[in-house]
Amino acid sequence: MDQLKKAFGFGPKITAEDEIRQFVEGLRSMTDEDMGIILAVATVVRVNLEDQNHLPVGVYANAQLPAPQILMKKMVDLAKVARHFDRLGQTTDAVAAVAVLNTLRCLNTAELRHLGRGIWAELARGTPYVENALAEGERNRDDPFPKRVWKEYKIIPSGLEPGKGASKTSSKIPTSKSEDGNPVKKAATWPKSPPNS
Repeated sequence: MDQLKKAFGFGPKITAEDEIRQFVEGLRSMTDEDMGIILAVATVVRVNLEDQNHLPVGVYANAQLPAPQILMKKMVDLAKVARHFDRLGQTTDAVAAVAVLNTLRCLNTAELRHLGRGIWAELARGTPYVENALAEGERNRDDPFPKRVWKEYKIIPSGLEPGKGASKTSSKIPTSKSEDGNPVKKAATWPKSPPNS
């Protein structure tokens, strides 16, 4: 009976805070090199969305967000993009799209900013590996990414800089551990086909 209830959405609801906390835990379980891949793909997704007017250009660098009702529609659309990538088996693209989505959620809601800083603390671990990931992605696509991707992958959204405004809350994001107590690492791979954004 519980499975039936869950299938129709009658189970316990997860809050946005819990959902983002689980996402950060998932990022934390990945290697630095995997974070480089996720950050590279997230940058491609964001730049493509900005270039296609689905997000304001420079949304990460600009502390001024669109009106909440407009941003909410953009976030719903982005969630659909992430689900589409997941259905296509493009897990890395899906995780990257969720990283952009959760970043926007954290920018839009002050109470979630500590989690946004957690997201970006994890993504920042991958910065040394982004250029290799982008180069491999271009080889796989046989097509260059927009030049902005190469310039903007180091941009951390205004207000979500790791360590900025850190509080006790931001350090309470749980981590996954294996039976021997070591962090669990999950491998990421570059998507087989380019993002459809």
